[in-house]
Amino acid sequence: MRIPALVLLAPVVCLAQAAPHISFEASHFDFGKISADTKVSHRFKVTNTGQAPLNITRLNPSCGCTSTVLGKWTLAPGESTDIEVTFNPAGFRGLSRKSIQVVSDDPASPTSTLTFEADVVREIMPSTDSVFFQDLVRSVPRKISVKLTSGTERPVELTDAKAPGAPYLATALRRDGKDAWVDITLDGRKIPAGRQLGADAVIVRTTNPKVPSITLTVQWEMRADVTADPLRVAWSEPAGKPLSSKVLLKQVDGKPFRILSWKSTNPALSVTGSDQPAASRHEIEVVLSADARPGLYTEKVLLTLDDPNQPQLELRVSASLR
Repeated sequence: MRIPALVLLAPVVCLAQAAPHISFEASHFDFGKISADTKVSHRFKVTNTGQAPLNITRLNPSCGCTSTVLGKWTLAPGESTDIEVTFNPAGFRGLSRKSIQVVSDDPASPTSTLTFEADVVREIMPSTDSVFFQDLVRSVPRKISVKLTSGTERPVELTDAKAPGAPYLATALRRDGKDAWVDITLDGRKIPAGRQLGADAVIVRTTNPKVPSITLTVQWEMRADVTADPLRVAWSEPAGKPLSSKVLLKQVDGKPFRILSWKSTNPALSVTGSDQPAASRHEIEVVLSADARPGLYTEKVLLTLDDPNQPQLELRVSASLR
């Protein structure tokens, strides 16, 4: 009885050994330093080291910046082919690591991963593409500097930097070895009264024909002259009764101001206590009338002030009436 059992087992062992196996000459490649405006490619050699045909069914790049081309989708035992990987570095800066999943019918490794990395350099690399000026005081100019670093052996040479339509922005250029700096100064005294925030562009021109100009975005926001506490009024109450909340308005420098008028986005919403003489602090009351029907409300109250730097203040009002 034992001899037939051994005879039956022999084909099973042979079948188990007759399986494909995917192997790679190398699973990682380092492109080193590459230019941001030049695509690069590399071929990964893949071999079927198993005893049965290998079917590669899918290639899944981790990023749309990577494309792949496979020489053959089916490999006989011992046969090899190449997976060509092309990386488009446009929009990247610095060290980038990407991967490609290789899906096959190898029972031991149905999914394999190939990886590559590249140090993407630009001809000219700004330390930042966006500059933020926050909590600006109109009477005190502020300066932020942006460094333009050479990604090659070529020195960074700048010809000018201008902010079209933004007379409150001034620029200065200076050299630093192969690199250069752009100093951006914002003078709040030149910002039109009533403007509290904005975004502008500084156009930096260079002598490099590959990068003739660089655009730096400048965003800014003035410090509030008049603050509200709270800035948002909220109620969650039964409908059919008046609701009110007190709001304290304060001039941060202690200067007197007046509330000239107010308007709301809902006729059931009103403000009392706004007709006060000039003072550095005002306490007003936001009122939602008993006529407001059940439902959810998201409204605004706009206050007009005589403060030259902050002619308006917006209060947000929310209500859930049941």
